[in-house]
Amino acid sequence: MKKLIKDLIYPLVKSPPDFLIIGAQKAGTTSLYNYLVQHPQIIGNKTWKEVRYFDVPENYSQGWSWYLGCFPSKIEKGNRLTFDVSPSYLYFPEIPQRIKEALGTIKMIVILRNPVDRAYSAWKMYHSFANNPEVAENNKKIADERTFTQAIHQELNNECAPDIYPYDYINRGKYVEQLNNYYQYFDKNNLLILSFEELKNNKRALLNKICEFLEIEPFPDAILQQLEKKSYNVGKGVEITAEHREVLEKLKNYFIPFNEKLYELLNNSYHW
Repeated sequence: MKKLIKDLIYPLVKSPPDFLIIGAQKAGTTSLYNYLVQHPQIIGNKTWKEVRYFDVPENYSQGWSWYLGCFPSKIEKGNRLTFDVSPSYLYFPEIPQRIKEALGTIKMIVILRNPVDRAYSAWKMYHSFANNPEVAENNKKIADERTFTQAIHQELNNECAPDIYPYDYINRGKYVEQLNNYYQYFDKNNLLILSFEELKNNKRALLNKICEFLEIEPFPDAILQQLEKKSYNVGKGVEITAEHREVLEKLKNYFIPFNEKLYELLNNSYHW
């Protein structure tokens, strides 16, 4: 009965997202979410910023009303924009079609990070979940106890069972494949492609580029001044060992052909 009521009422009173931030994982999406919700014309969702409706089977199976329940009411939202930030959307191949069917020609933002740095950052995150008493039980369940060398070796040699090691440190960095998948369903003008380096080095320009893309007013200068002092979800610094440097160099060479195809697709080189 409760679900039936939601199915009837939520489409009338709830607002679906006006835009999405779809990835990439470990590329600054948490920071970007926290920056954007401080814009006067943007309001956050009603849950943790990663709604993950389209890629988590347990969420997707609950249907459209469940998704709408993650966003503010039309009255609360007013004339502001609301959004879903789920960095896993970029990676999974079935997601673009699901988004198109549910949300039409919605605008989407992508932040890309050097795939070598992204892979290392993701491993550090998952590896930190192991044997840490301060980590929540849900995170402990997805902890990666392997060394970085072991993880990359197994992925390069296709030795990872997806149900045991679902991390895909390497494949998640093959952005050209993921973007081409989206371009099968959406015009290139629907996707704003940004870089982690832009977010890190020129936050003001990046945020106003997003405002232009979303067709809203630029960030007020006073807010930008405050945001330039803030960072979110900053990983702990870990000294890179000689062994890790060797693996990172191997990954750098591995990604060269994928990056070159990406630069050709975007007509832009990130010099990774």
